[in-house]
Amino acid sequence: MSSLPTTHWPRVITLWLCGVLAAMQFSKVSFAFQALQATYGATPAAMGWILSTVGMVGLVLGVTMGLCAPAIGYRRLLLVGMGLGAVLALVQSLVPPFPLLWLTRLFEGVSQLAVVVAAPTLIMQHSAPQHRSIAMGLWSTFVGVAFALTAAGGGWVLAHFQLSGLLVVHAVGMALMGAAVLWLLPRDSAATQAWPALASLPQLHARIYSQWATALPGGCFFFYTATAIALLTFIPQQAGADRAWLAVALPLLSIGGNFLAGWLAQSVLRPSTLVPLAFAGVAAAGLALGLCLWQGIAIAPVALLLMALVGLAGGAAFALVPYLSDAPPVQARATGAVAQMGNLGSTIGPPVFAYAIASMGPLGLVLPLLVWALVGLSLATWGIRQHQRQTP
Repeated sequence: MSSLPTTHWPRVITLWLCGVLAAMQFSKVSFAFQALQATYGATPAAMGWILSTVGMVGLVLGVTMGLCAPAIGYRRLLLVGMGLGAVLALVQSLVPPFPLLWLTRLFEGVSQLAVVVAAPTLIMQHSAPQHRSIAMGLWSTFVGVAFALTAAGGGWVLAHFQLSGLLVVHAVGMALMGAAVLWLLPRDSAATQAWPALASLPQLHARIYSQWATALPGGCFFFYTATAIALLTFIPQQAGADRAWLAVALPLLSIGGNFLAGWLAQSVLRPSTLVPLAFAGVAAAGLALGLCLWQGIAIAPVALLLMALVGLAGGAAFALVPYLSDAPPVQARATGAVAQMGNLGSTIGPPVFAYAIASMGPLGLVLPLLVWALVGLSLATWGIRQHQRQTP
């Protein structure tokens, strides 16, 4: 990767906003879940499949997209993702039959995956070394910001323009940001990497998860998503009178932790130090949360600290990508693994927490939290040590 003397912040912000719009492919359905259910007369289970299909595509094809990105070209891949996302959102606004709606969600998974592999790789290319971790900390907020913006403005759009209006707004946003990419970012280099042979994909997958530079960020990110999504869901349920305001505050603290990780990794602590510290902090805050639940003490202050630390762990995991390698193809493979493992964590985490709470009561919230945090701490510590030994 060429070292830029200065960071091109307009490009970085544009790429981050592309991520926010791509994450709205999740948040728009989550926010409009009941409206979609009423429109289609669908069961909650059927609508749950509509919600989860995008993530399932990322789970299956995340690494494959990272392997193919250098051959496609990162700017080209991003433009395909944004353009496809705009067209699909526009089709959804026409209230197509339910099977076609599901098909659009399947292809939205491809669109979302194209963006989350290409955009962070481009962010690193257009960031100077002294700003790269800060830029990745900003990138790591894209999901939280998407949900916050949808929650803030989605109600007004639904009230004035109904469900179709909400989907049109998303289509227009995707199209506008795609146009901004077309205008602001330079064309891909003519010298692109060759397409991987189809028969070699299983071996290439295995190689990604056998090399620390590509596997470790995704592995750490798994323990972040397995924890964060569940905590945002289940902590407010245990908060009593604080439930309403805590449901709003917790995502904001997570976003703050994500961004703080980028600044700390750039200015104060190396990502190799910050990731283990963040997971250790999550474990300590988890113990404090358990003590509050056991003693019947209000959990809101500890919950806010816990969510900020969880966000710190997620942002630090993203900061590992440029720290472990400065080669764009390696970074693309690493972001593909991050997408795959992140989707795996968000799929596994909530059911594990739900089962623990059903079996143990409120204290069941603490056991999986501690397990994920301690295993994440162990993986980060051991993986970073092994990578340093293997790197001359």
